[in-house]
Amino acid sequence: MVRQFPHSEMARFTQIDYDRKMAFIATGVDAQASSETLGVVRAIADPDNHSAEFAIIVRSDMKGQGLGRALLERIIRYCRNKGLQELVGEVFAENTAMLNLAQGFGFQRKRTSDPTIVEVRLTL
Repeated sequence: MVRQFPHSEMARFTQIDYDRKMAFIATGVDAQASSETLGVVRAIADPDNHSAEFAIIVRSDMKGQGLGRALLERIIRYCRNKGLQELVGEVFAENTAMLNLAQGFGFQRKRTSDPTIVEVRLTL
């Protein structure tokens, strides 16, 4: 669980190389009318633009409301339109919500050498 991102991490999330990387950031407005990050999905393509690794994070109080689904759908659509062949991610084995979400989009699960990690892979 990440409770807070340091500025250096936020800069890394928002400054990207558009040839190989893409990020979509879901934002909202808090009670003081300030913008706040609700979730982020990123994909980083290999140099051959054959596959991309993705990562997704949703703020704890936003989980179970469809934001993760919307972000994942957006990055899948983007990667397909870019001509990538597959999308790959690593999920904690205990994160059943994410594993079920990935399965709903057609990702295949694969055990890794680390029993706490499951690889998910989607042919685009």
